[in-house]
Amino acid sequence: MTASINFEDMNWQAIAPELILVLTAFTVLLMGLLKTFNNNTYLSKASAIGILTALGYTLYLWGLAPTISEGTSPAMFSGSLLFDRFSQSFNIIFLLMSLFAVMAAVRYPKPNNENKAEYFCLVLMTVVGMMFLAKSGNLITAFISLEIFSISLYILCGFSAKHGKGTEQPGDDQHLNWETLASQESTVKYLLMGAFASAILVYGMALMYAGTGTTEIREIGHQLETNPYSLNKLLYIGMGLTFCGLAFKVSLVPFHAWTPDVYQGAPTPITGFMSVATKAAAYALIARIFFIALPSLEEIWMPFLFGVSVITMLVGNTAAIFQNDVKRMLAYSGVAHAGYLLIGIVANSQDGVASILFYLGVYLFMNIGAFAIVYMLEGEGEQSTSINRFKGLSKRKPMLAAAMSLFMLSLAGFPPTAGFFGKLYLFVAAIKQGYVLIAVLAVVASMIAVYFYLRVIAMMYFQEGESEEAINTSRGMTTIVTVSSVAIVTIGLFPSKFMQWALSSIPF
Repeated sequence: MTASINFEDMNWQAIAPELILVLTAFTVLLMGLLKTFNNNTYLSKASAIGILTALGYTLYLWGLAPTISEGTSPAMFSGSLLFDRFSQSFNIIFLLMSLFAVMAAVRYPKPNNENKAEYFCLVLMTVVGMMFLAKSGNLITAFISLEIFSISLYILCGFSAKHGKGTEQPGDDQHLNWETLASQESTVKYLLMGAFASAILVYGMALMYAGTGTTEIREIGHQLETNPYSLNKLLYIGMGLTFCGLAFKVSLVPFHAWTPDVYQGAPTPITGFMSVATKAAAYALIARIFFIALPSLEEIWMPFLFGVSVITMLVGNTAAIFQNDVKRMLAYSGVAHAGYLLIGIVANSQDGVASILFYLGVYLFMNIGAFAIVYMLEGEGEQSTSINRFKGLSKRKPMLAAAMSLFMLSLAGFPPTAGFFGKLYLFVAAIKQGYVLIAVLAVVASMIAVYFYLRVIAMMYFQEGESEEAINTSRGMTTIVTVSSVAIVTIGLFPSKFMQWALSSIPF
């Protein structure tokens, strides 16, 4: 057997944003070798320049990407990657989220940390893996891309960026404070659970290949339509295992147990980054697999996804009620939102996939704004992100309190915020396909969520503050909060325009 490589479809321009980030990552790593440039100021600026350059080029490529009406094949690099507006739209989400982790460098990593350059390099490589995953047209490419960003995140969660020096040993626990120990615990849990999930995922992909004879996502769908022998038990088992592996990445119940501990222990900039970016990356692949490769098996997978979606929404919102740590509360909130997003897959329509893209864009600004404020209020010790730190915030920082209220109301789905329309489009997409029950149950789950979101607002406006500790504001975090607030209001005022953008990004 000889390998055949098609050099004619190597579209290097289409992967230019990824190449820009890889070049930036190596540049940042080399800067760390020079004492003059090995500080947060230079490293964060260099990383931000690379991210913004990649973002600008991504916007340019979005206009060049082929659409359905053109009938041009999106396949490139022998079908291992796809060049379309769908992947470019996800790239925008990843790049915007990465700016949060980079702009938070005012306190992360600390000046005495010996691995400052590695922090920024890992953030950039995480984004590269996510961007390749979003444009994967082959299961092998998808798995490699997923592992690139997963391994980077395992390290970042245990980076101890705020308090550690990067040279801690397991036997040093008596000298380490709570933040560093929690960070190390989070990375061990994430690594172990991630390893099991990756094993399940690759086994599922292998069985799908055994059942259909191909690992190309579009070709799997073609085989199922034309070759009756592809409909076999190997394919069905592989489909289930593949979904289980991806369900871990998006924190769907019952694969969500790692989420609150990892979110609480990881450095806040990394928590905020992964809260949206990992969901977006995994859902990009889930959408391609179920909407392109497996739409003909809807009668088989739809009931399972229906049940997982409902249970995830109810469990996530119910568990969030009992959390006194804001990061853990937002973690369970993220679990519930993963359930909302799954509604778009259940709908199995272009409106459903477009609703996922719209919702992720909205969720990006809601979460990045909320985590930015949590980061500003973060203190020391086990109670560093306690909800009690929000008491009396309206008197100390009225603008921050107003912004946090906007983020909480949007996450809860109050009109006319962007979060309301994000949920509305998902529910309407399901109802159009006849799935009225899941929309009704989603509304019930949203009503449960109102309690813990309004609880934060009540803390800020109706309770007196217990601490006069200074709030660590910075230009970067203030910019993020301002931009997020404006984006939520703007999308809420003109939701149809942004939904049209999402619909025009669906090339299949």
